[in-house]
Amino acid sequence: MITTRARSAALAAVCVAAFAAGCSSSGSDSGGDADGAAAPDAPTEIEGVQNFYGEYGSYQAVQDAIADGEVTAEDLEYPQVVQQEHVDGEAGWDGNPPVYELAPPVAGNHLSVWQTCNGSVYDGPITDGNAVHSMEHGAVWLTYDPELVDEAQIAALAAKIEGRDYSLMSPYPGQGVAVSLQSWGNQYQTDDPADPNIDAYLDTYILNEAFNPEAMATCSGGNSALAE
Repeated sequence: MITTRARSAALAAVCVAAFAAGCSSSGSDSGGDADGAAAPDAPTEIEGVQNFYGEYGSYQAVQDAIADGEVTAEDLEYPQVVQQEHVDGEAGWDGNPPVYELAPPVAGNHLSVWQTCNGSVYDGPITDGNAVHSMEHGAVWLTYDPELVDEAQIAALAAKIEGRDYSLMSPYPGQGVAVSLQSWGNQYQTDDPADPNIDAYLDTYILNEAFNPEAMATCSGGNSALAE
């Protein structure tokens, strides 16, 4: 397993404005880019966020490095941050959803339909390949281990997600930590369901153009079914 800490806490908590001017959509889905309007000052640093872009720190920076010939995707410690193919659209697809190195995953090739993520709270596990597509659109996916949280804690977590666009929540049995939040190329995990960094992560990483290949592509009209 590869887990690369952000080069600094500032990278881990970078705001949309730091990279908005250089971001563009590189995936094949329809959906508009963010309007590039100036964002407020960078939010409070979030200690403990794992950043999977290595020395480049952000999606746009690693894409620029690839375009400049500085590095290839295969050279990256975690190449999944630039892997955005729809596996179910490839010739010879065997019908099985993708399996990821990390559980829960934070990026990678995925299914062609995203998981609906309009503040959607699912009461059972969802398919990783759909949720990864949602993160490509700019969503944060909150997962919890049902063996490590109680009903009151689940309800409190759900209250943070319900009605909040570009977010979704589901149980993830066996993840081994009470709560995990993931967005494209970043992850924060905590054993405390009341950890204030949960709110900070949602505030920082939802639609954060520095890290999302297709920020503001739709979260509506996707898959709403649970995993089979």
